[in-house]
Amino acid sequence: MTSPDQSKGGRSRDEVLAGEYVLGVLSFKDRRVVEERMRRDRQFAAIVSRWETNLSAFNDDYDVVSPGQETFKQIEARLFGEPEAVSVPSRGLWSSIVFWRCLALVSLLITAGALTIATVAVTPPQTPAPLVAELTAANSQVNLLASYERQSGRVRIVPVAIGKPQEKSLELWLVPATGSPRSLGVFPPDQTGELVIPVDMRGNISEGTSLAVSLEPFGGSPTGQATGPIVASGTTHRR
Repeated sequence: MTSPDQSKGGRSRDEVLAGEYVLGVLSFKDRRVVEERMRRDRQFAAIVSRWETNLSAFNDDYDVVSPGQETFKQIEARLFGEPEAVSVPSRGLWSSIVFWRCLALVSLLITAGALTIATVAVTPPQTPAPLVAELTAANSQVNLLASYERQSGRVRIVPVAIGKPQEKSLELWLVPATGSPRSLGVFPPDQTGELVIPVDMRGNISEGTSLAVSLEPFGGSPTGQATGPIVASGTTHRR
């Protein structure tokens, strides 16, 4: 390489030095020496300017191409060295997106289940409508309304009309399609009464079951069968 500090008589060597400067092949130190000489040597500065002018259109025939990402990384590595790997502490399960999505799904299912249970708990169970029977007779002054709730086994009997009270009892009978009537209980003739049907008989009372009321001695039939007249009867149906 030509020395950056040539004498005024070595213009041929100054041409080479100016070209090296413009092409950027000089070291940092030599570039500073050349730039200092340009400030005090007008002829040498003119040579450098001519080189710059001649080479200014050197790249006109070439397109500007940006280096690829990998090439750019290699250039940076050669200029600045390989970057030190930054160790990021793993957060394990808490940094997992899959974990948080699963947790959200489980929370949603739990919430939906809780709402369902709460709805069932708040909503009272629907019980079937009671069976009712209008107990009457053609030539009788007795007119009763019986209401039966199968779940509790209770029969409520309300007098709609009734004749002169007597020292008698009214007895309610289950009249099956075949076989003998079976007593369901005794109630007073002049006021509302309530009977509790034995558990083993509750399944025999359903829609369309026949009921009858007989007039019996005070306290009910002594024989287990109807001994007095049938004063009212009817069949059960849904209200």
